[in-house]
Amino acid sequence: MWKRWRQRIKEWWLDRPHEPGTVVKNRYTVTRMLGMGSYGISYLVFDRMQNEERVLKQVRPSRLNSPKGRPLYEYEIELLATLRHPQMPYLFDAFEENEQLYYVMSYIKGSTLEDMLFQQDASFTEPEAWRVILQILTLVKYLHSRRIIHRDVRIPNVIWNDGTVYLLDFGLARYVDDSPSFLQDTDSHYWLEKKLKREVHPRSDMYALGHFLLFMLYSTYEADEDEPERGWERELSLAPETVRMLRRMLQFDQPYETADELEKDILTFLQSYEKENSQKT
Repeated sequence: MWKRWRQRIKEWWLDRPHEPGTVVKNRYTVTRMLGMGSYGISYLVFDRMQNEERVLKQVRPSRLNSPKGRPLYEYEIELLATLRHPQMPYLFDAFEENEQLYYVMSYIKGSTLEDMLFQQDASFTEPEAWRVILQILTLVKYLHSRRIIHRDVRIPNVIWNDGTVYLLDFGLARYVDDSPSFLQDTDSHYWLEKKLKREVHPRSDMYALGHFLLFMLYSTYEADEDEPERGWERELSLAPETVRMLRRMLQFDQPYETADELEKDILTFLQSYEKENSQKT
């Protein structure tokens, strides 16, 4: 027990974030911390050379001496350097300073879907939710065409800006043919990877998109506090086609093996929906 507390205190001390105003590499001025994950700390910074806002990511100091601290950093920046998509972050810089590892990416303005749903009370109808999924699916297809599986397509990792979605956070992204040493991020966390179906296969991104879709569909659901939870199939009034697709995305039924397969079904559903509604008017 004491060893665990001592380790936590040590991590807290080592992982103290940079204060606003801190200058890194004599170029990047910290504006504020954006967040801290299991392996890294993100900051909004001002690039004094380019007069632009950027995102600076720092490997948590407490992770630097772990067996995968530096290798995972090098892996992520190499993967990010291959991405050239306007709806994904662009890698500008990667460097080491004062025995700390950093990299710099483009700053994408907007609101995460998580903030929209839980702080801004945004709501999505069934077809609206599917159209958002279609946009994200285009980005997922881009990655899959490069044999990259994102493995972390969640509402905090998608930004919405004026009707366009952007996909962030590639810390768990892996190439399909990677060795097991990179697929299993840490021995202690591998059970969680399996539980969340984060296998390095396209269907794992479809599984994540299924949960993503449910968050949006529940935005219009009004719960009866006297009613026990009944599961999404009973609580939500959904079209049979949506239920069928969701069951496949969530791997209750035959999983989607490719993003193209899912995209085809979504487009068919939306075309049918629009045709049916045009006939009513």
